[in-house]
Amino acid sequence: MFGTSNAFRLILSCLVTLAGALTSWSASALPSMARQTGSPCSQCHTVFPELTPYGRQFKLGAFSATSSNWAQKEALSRIPLSAAVQLSRTKTRDANAAMGDGDENPFENDGRAIVQTVAGYYGGRIANNMGALVQGNYEGAERRWAIEMADIRYARDTLVGTRELTYGVTLNNTPTVTDIYNSTPSWRFPHTESLSPVMPARTLVDMSLASQVAGVSTYAMWDSSIYAEVGLYGAANKGALRIFSAGVPKETILSGGAPYWRLAYQNELDNLSYSVGTYGMSARVRVDNNDSGAGSDRLTDYGVDGNLQWIEGRHAFSLRANWIGERQSRSASQAAGRSSGNELQLRTLNLDAHYYWQRKYGGGLGLFSVQGTDDALRYNTGDPINGSSLGSPKASGYLVEVNYLPIENVKAALRYTGYTKFGGTRGEYSPGREAKSNDTLYLLVWALF
Repeated sequence: MFGTSNAFRLILSCLVTLAGALTSWSASALPSMARQTGSPCSQCHTVFPELTPYGRQFKLGAFSATSSNWAQKEALSRIPLSAAVQLSRTKTRDANAAMGDGDENPFENDGRAIVQTVAGYYGGRIANNMGALVQGNYEGAERRWAIEMADIRYARDTLVGTRELTYGVTLNNTPTVTDIYNSTPSWRFPHTESLSPVMPARTLVDMSLASQVAGVSTYAMWDSSIYAEVGLYGAANKGALRIFSAGVPKETILSGGAPYWRLAYQNELDNLSYSVGTYGMSARVRVDNNDSGAGSDRLTDYGVDGNLQWIEGRHAFSLRANWIGERQSRSASQAAGRSSGNELQLRTLNLDAHYYWQRKYGGGLGLFSVQGTDDALRYNTGDPINGSSLGSPKASGYLVEVNYLPIENVKAALRYTGYTKFGGTRGEYSPGREAKSNDTLYLLVWALF
């Protein structure tokens, strides 16, 4: 469908060769949290970054659990520093559709093998009951350094009667990055984005604020069954908070504080675990990032999610669902001529299922859907690729991914993303460009050190 170029065969050969070479590494090459706990990556993950019940408990405990001989190790070996490299190639079905002769090419890396990400992170213990997962990236496609994620925690355990209570506080830079389930936006499939077209709309809590805010949350897990979290976020575009958004373009700036909440019930039955939950946030967002006097819109998100996981011997299976609804009061945007309507809605649905054998071979299937109120001023932006001449945010499609892990901390992935609707239609959402023009084939090798 996309053709098989010499470049594609070359990069596939290179990536397979790299993956094969990595199998010769010793166990000492495991990431920092595995070195800290003395356990293999499979203790916390089925296939990274999907967490097991043990991995969820390790995160609740502020990444601070250690092996029995941790204190006897040399000081330098106890510093939890790690790194990651992602090599990738994205091929879009028709990158040039709807592009004029003088238009700037938004797909300069399409069909090219690139170093998509080089990352360094502090991942693990800081002190007793305290730890962090802080990651800084070099983004190869955008040629910039940035703070990708920050989650700094303090946690304690206690007994209330005969029931265990784990509670803590976290300082972080993305709503849902604190979550322990792989069904909410920060940790949801697909775990790495291809360099492909971007759908016209996404809700606020669905990564629109990623690495652009700073917030403090308190959380608690009661009796290993009820998880609750409440937090407050603010813009990280100036002052001391800027460190949490260093290097990240400021596309969405909050006006004032934005509360976030999370509630979930979980249960573990031998090899089966499941959770159901709800979460949301409410925020005022600036209409003009460069002019605080231009006013702000009110966005309120509310979501529900479910997570089922079965792990037995060589088999690991997961099934997840996430739905988000958003109410938008766009009075300030309407007054500024940036929105046709005042009261708008947006709704998203994501489903995925994964299976792995020996935590080495497997993959996943995903379905996604975006529904919402049409708005010519918001979505008909004049962008022939990511905008919609129909003024519609509606989109839908599917993902198919196969994975191979030669060792626990190296993953090769091949993913196909197909669009059944984009910009409100399966046909031409922009003159000369159809939804299927955005179908992509994505090849990735992801290695953790």
